[in-house]
Amino acid sequence: MSTSHCASDAEWSAEALDFRGTSKVIDLNKRTLNCAGIWPERIHEPVFIFFSVYLAVHCTMGVVSITDNMSDMEYIIGCIEENMFNFMTLLKICICRMKSNSLAEFLKDIKVDLIPGRYKTDEEKIAFLNYNSFSLKFVKVTIVSCVIAATLYYLSVLAANVEMVMANSSYGYRLPYKSRPLIEPTNLITYICLCLYQFLIVLIIIFGYVGTDCLLISLVLHVSGLFSALSCKVKHVLNNPENRRHRIKKLILKHIRLVRLAESLESDFNILILQQLLGSTIHLCLLGYDGLVVSLIQILLFLSDTTSAGEEAKLIAFGITAGCVLSTLLAYCYIGECLINESMSFGESFYHCEWYNISQEEIKLMHICMMRSTKQMQLTVGKFFALSLTTFTDVNRN
Repeated sequence: MSTSHCASDAEWSAEALDFRGTSKVIDLNKRTLNCAGIWPERIHEPVFIFFSVYLAVHCTMGVVSITDNMSDMEYIIGCIEENMFNFMTLLKICICRMKSNSLAEFLKDIKVDLIPGRYKTDEEKIAFLNYNSFSLKFVKVTIVSCVIAATLYYLSVLAANVEMVMANSSYGYRLPYKSRPLIEPTNLITYICLCLYQFLIVLIIIFGYVGTDCLLISLVLHVSGLFSALSCKVKHVLNNPENRRHRIKKLILKHIRLVRLAESLESDFNILILQQLLGSTIHLCLLGYDGLVVSLIQILLFLSDTTSAGEEAKLIAFGITAGCVLSTLLAYCYIGECLINESMSFGESFYHCEWYNISQEEIKLMHICMMRSTKQMQLTVGKFFALSLTTFTDVNRN
């Protein structure tokens, strides 16, 4: 997805250039984050505090559970893997809450970009709509897949525990998530209540963990789409001699605005990206160990021609966790790459115009844009290094 597709997509129909659906991705993010109480334009403090306290208590009890089972390495690894998601969710919703004012200003600023009149040519509209359409599809697929994955993980572990209890009543009641329960489940009623209590984790992961990811990805793709549209606009501005000087100045102002938006995103989300990368790295290390154990167990079960509900549940949980970690990391790195490429493509687009036919004063204005675009816009991992697809390969290789 880049500016090189501007001309090739010129055959889009008038219906395809309809801007009426451009706000859907923002509305979908709004509905998701409202459920967690952290939509930047309207914070619901009671909901946010409830989920924050809930996650803090659950993570604390997870640490206590680890100290109670220090001799069981398999339990410790599984507990860390599960609570890593919970801890990262807690950090994400807290960061989103702390940055709510600047994010609200950002959301207010970009609403004007959804007006068709801001794009003079079909090429500009197509460039922006490509990113907007991709962003909407990505958010929909992410939310649906997360609902399925989180629910399937919960039910697979719950089903395995229930089956073991039914086969051996001395096994004891075990909750779906590895954490010391506030009340010991000594009977079926208590066990059901605690299972419902832990089901809240599924909801907060969907609304908090995935919701903040979708917001970040949507906003970055929005800015990338604006850069792409602006690159398409360069050709229209420079190749048309009518009032060219004034239009080049407007081009400079639009580029300055996009630079400000990109820097605002980087400032608001660099810590969130850092914790995501650190969490994903730790997760992948634990999954590597877990994968070896699961593979060995599956080989032994195959040789002995036996099956175990518990081991099948572990295999399902392993696959879901690995898929979630890798897909989230890839999505983060991909949007970082998009922002870098589109911000650099703006400067390169000047070389494809008839710049040799414009006046010296207009060339000086053009140089301003070209010089500013030599500094790529990028998301950083806690200000340490740029987020790109290279980051994804480095994390997986190491």
